[in-house]
Amino acid sequence: MLNRRGNGFNLMERKTIKILSFIIGVPIFLLLAQSVDAGDHKKRLSIIPLENPTGWAAPYNPGKIIAEMLQNSVSRSGNFHLSPRPRQPSSKENKGNSSETKMQSMGAQLNHPIQYILGGKILHFTPGRPPSRAQIILNIGDALKQRAELEIELVLTSHHLEKSIAKRKFKISSIAGTTPFDLDASKVEYDSPKFQNSSIGKALQELNQQANLFMMTTLHPLPLEAEIISVDLEKMEVIINVGQIDGIDFGDLFNVYSVTMQYKDPFTQIDLGSGFARRGVIKVNTVQEGYSKAVIIAGEGFKMGELVQSRKTNNPILLDRSPPEKNSQLPW
Repeated sequence: MLNRRGNGFNLMERKTIKILSFIIGVPIFLLLAQSVDAGDHKKRLSIIPLENPTGWAAPYNPGKIIAEMLQNSVSRSGNFHLSPRPRQPSSKENKGNSSETKMQSMGAQLNHPIQYILGGKILHFTPGRPPSRAQIILNIGDALKQRAELEIELVLTSHHLEKSIAKRKFKISSIAGTTPFDLDASKVEYDSPKFQNSSIGKALQELNQQANLFMMTTLHPLPLEAEIISVDLEKMEVIINVGQIDGIDFGDLFNVYSVTMQYKDPFTQIDLGSGFARRGVIKVNTVQEGYSKAVIIAGEGFKMGELVQSRKTNNPILLDRSPPEKNSQLPW
């Protein structure tokens, strides 16, 4: 009787855990499956290879594998406009720079209107750890499977602000693989069935879901940013480097900002961010595939390269803090 009750209790316990897992998992799944609405602006995102772990000597490149996996999932989701990968800096440019500094310098070199760069580094990457002798003796089931472990840090960097806006560490392990991973492989294809059915493939699939959730929850609430690429003061018109593919619509309003200077704490030398001065407002009147024309409805003296930020969102990043410039009559 005791054994039956015990087994019955364990069965109920397992059912309860499954139900709770389903209830908790459904909102996450729905958030991941949710695509950007047709009326929303799409952020332009570039994903660069992650830095490999210190002393990495294996013939394959996990940083490149993870980047390609994320690029593929972002492209399929349609939640962001995936921009071409930035030019990799030379070894001389790389010398002495952190991964965050490299992403900032690459962002500054881009000649296309990218808004954010996703990069980072791999802190730990073990695609398959063989079981010890003791594990095999004590547990013949799971102990015989390869155990994959990975820990990475993802960094989202703003191209316009030239600084990181969000960081997150992910630590994932898996023994759910049904096929072994070839530890001596010279080339790894992340989308091959053999790799996806390995423990490291399962771990990377979990990472892929968590990373996409990180990108969506961080970037989707932020307003779209672009730059002025042409100014016609006689017609009171400007051209900005976002258009139909970014979700721009006729009548969209953008605030215009000029960057004043970078602020640093004089004691700690920590970067406190850029200073922004509001310059005016523009309204889109012509939308093309990759750019838009807009009329100036407030402000004057706009210049090429100045930042524009959509007024379509209620969650602006920390730009709207400085007072309007003197001698200007602006409607806010």
